[in-house]
Amino acid sequence: MFFINELKHIINTEIIIIFLAISCILIFKTSKDLKRKNYHRDYKIVHFTGIVYGILAIAAAAAIYI
Repeated sequence: MFFINELKHIINTEIIIIFLAISCILIFKTSKDLKRKNYHRDYKIVHFTGIVYGILAIAAAAAIYI
């Protein structure tokens, strides 16, 4: 519980918005470009990274507002 309380002071709304923007860019723009160019392995890595960033941003938002 101590760790979550410390994170509330470090993470603010701007950081969450930045993580969500990076997630959207990775998932929708970069991964589609890689898929079109037949870089399937890189597409999967970028898509997975975008999903992880999105989950981290949502978890951080939940930790702050709980």
